[in-house]
Amino acid sequence: MPHRVHLFGAEIGASVIVGWAVTALLLAVALYLRGRVRRFTDRPRGLQNVLELVVESLHKFAVGKVGHNADFAGPMVLTLMGYIAASTLVELFGVPPATEDLSCTLALGLTVFLLVNVAAFHEFGFSKRLRRLTQPNLLVMLIRMITDCVAPISMALRLFANVLAAGILMKLIYAAIPYVLPAALSVYFNLIHVAIQTYVFGLLALTYISEATE
Repeated sequence: MPHRVHLFGAEIGASVIVGWAVTALLLAVALYLRGRVRRFTDRPRGLQNVLELVVESLHKFAVGKVGHNADFAGPMVLTLMGYIAASTLVELFGVPPATEDLSCTLALGLTVFLLVNVAAFHEFGFSKRLRRLTQPNLLVMLIRMITDCVAPISMALRLFANVLAAGILMKLIYAAIPYVLPAALSVYFNLIHVAIQTYVFGLLALTYISEATE
């Protein structure tokens, strides 16, 4: 059952508040980095090294999956990955993660669905995109359309189930063994596990874009 809070006389899901707070935080960080980028030099150091490493690594990763569409898909997928990581890592501060709410992960899945189709329409145009759905014959069009709709839903369910299961498991461990072991396991579930889920979501998003634009 998603956490709910009362705000100005209305009952609002905690994931909504956490989601907006994370969005505001990411926007603030993006604006700060934008200001720093303007002062970058030809000889990188410090923060510039880190940013260039992240951007270059993701770009190469995206190019390997979607080719020339990486310039469009890469930044979008990086944004989704950043949001997933931030909205899940808030659990470190005792805040329920937004990704523990199915409505949040379904919204992320819908975003991937829109991203996939925008990339496909940009690559082929509207008419050719529809014609490709009918290949090799008209009978498979319905199957292809269902597949395109189910894929982002499966991504959403997968992310939701993994985050929820990790949260439940940690609560059980804290209840059974309140010392030492929970602290060690929290490093995995709150850091490594989040990193894995973020990576897999980004990988699947790029894979679906690649299938739609190949």
